[in-house]
Amino acid sequence: MSRGTDAGLLDSPKPQSVYKHGLLEQYIIRFATMTASRLTPKRSVLFDGFAGRGRFDSGEPGSAEHMMLAAQKAKARTQIDLLLMEQAQGDYETLDKVADEYRARGIHIDSHHGDCGGHLDEALRLAAGASLFMFLDPCGAVLPMDSLKHVLRKRGTWPATEMLLNFSADLIRRAGGQLKKGQLNLGGVDKADAVCGGKWWRDVALRAHETSGGQVWEPAAETVALEYARRLVADTEYGFVVAPVRRQVHHQPIYYLIFLTKSPHGFWMFGDAAAKAREKWLRFLGPDPDEAATMLWDTVAEQVEREHTKAIAHITDNLRCLTADGQQREVVRHVKEIYGDLYGEAKETAFTAALRALTKEPAEIEYVTRGSKPHQRVIRNVTVTD
Repeated sequence: MSRGTDAGLLDSPKPQSVYKHGLLEQYIIRFATMTASRLTPKRSVLFDGFAGRGRFDSGEPGSAEHMMLAAQKAKARTQIDLLLMEQAQGDYETLDKVADEYRARGIHIDSHHGDCGGHLDEALRLAAGASLFMFLDPCGAVLPMDSLKHVLRKRGTWPATEMLLNFSADLIRRAGGQLKKGQLNLGGVDKADAVCGGKWWRDVALRAHETSGGQVWEPAAETVALEYARRLVADTEYGFVVAPVRRQVHHQPIYYLIFLTKSPHGFWMFGDAAAKAREKWLRFLGPDPDEAATMLWDTVAEQVEREHTKAIAHITDNLRCLTADGQQREVVRHVKEIYGDLYGEAKETAFTAALRALTKEPAEIEYVTRGSKPHQRVIRNVTVTD
C-alpha cells in the first residue's frame, strides 16, 4: 500500500516536511492565481495524490491542508478546487473531516479513499479548462513513469500544468545495494524497475556507484533521479528541477522533489519558493553544530545573513556575465544563468539587491522595461561599446 509521507500518527512535522510544506505554502497559491488569471472562469485545480491525514496532531497543516489554505486565501480572486486521494482508511477519515471544515467555508474539495493511480483521469476531467498542479508525495515509490507521462501528454499545452513529485533516494540506494549483491528476490530492484519505467536505472546506478569509489550510494541516487527526470520529460515541452530533501544539513537526501513546468515563470517562482522553504527549514533545525564549532557563526540568523550576502555577490557576477554582450535580456528567461549554483537557495531579494546596485550611478546595467515584479524586468549592460 502506497501511503503519503504525511500519513500516520504524527505529532508534529519532521524537518524534511518543514521544507516540503514551506515550498508548497510559498508556491501553490502563486501558481494558481497566476495561471488562472488568463482563464474564464479564473480556476485552478490542485491534486494531492497521497494526501495523508491533512493535518498533524499538533494542529499544523500537512500538504493537503496547505492546499486548502491556499484555496481559502485566493477565494476572492481565483477559484481553487481540490482533489485529494488517500489509500489508508483511517487517515482518509481524518483527512475528510479536515476537508469538511473548508467545504463549510465554500471551498470545493473532492476527497476519495483509494489508489492515486486510479484517479489520474479524474484529475484531468476536473481540471478541464483550468490550470492543474499535481503533488505526488508517497512514502516509498512514486507512480510508474508511464502513468505520469500519460498525464503530461494528455494535458496538452494549455491551460498550464505543473507537477511536483517525490522520487525516493532511499529506494534507489536500497535497490542498488540489492542489485550489486545479486539479491534480486528482495523486491527493491523490481520496485525500482516499475518506478523508473524499465531497467535502465540499473546500469546508471552501478556506474555512478563505482565511479564514486564503490562505498556509498548517494551519488547513484542523485544520478538516477536526474536521469529519471530527463526521461520523464523527454518528447514533451516540460523542463525540470531536481531538489534534494534532507533531514539534516549534512545528511544524504531521503528523497528528491522533482518539479516539472513548461514556463520560465514557473522556474523563477519555484526557485524563490524553494529558497524561502530552505530558510524556514534551517530555522527549524537551529544552529548547525559543525558550523558553530568553527566559530563561523553562532546563530541561524547569522548563517542566513552570510548566505544572503554571498548570494548577492554571486548574482552580481552572473548579471554582469549575462549582459556582457550589450544585448537586452528578459530576466525571467535566464533564471539559471542568474542564480547559477544558488538556484533554490538564493531568494529573489538577493537578485533585486544585486540588480539595484548595478543600476545605481555610475550604472553598469539599465532597465529596458522595469515591470511591476522583479521577474518582469528587461535589462542590458550600458558599459558595452561597439
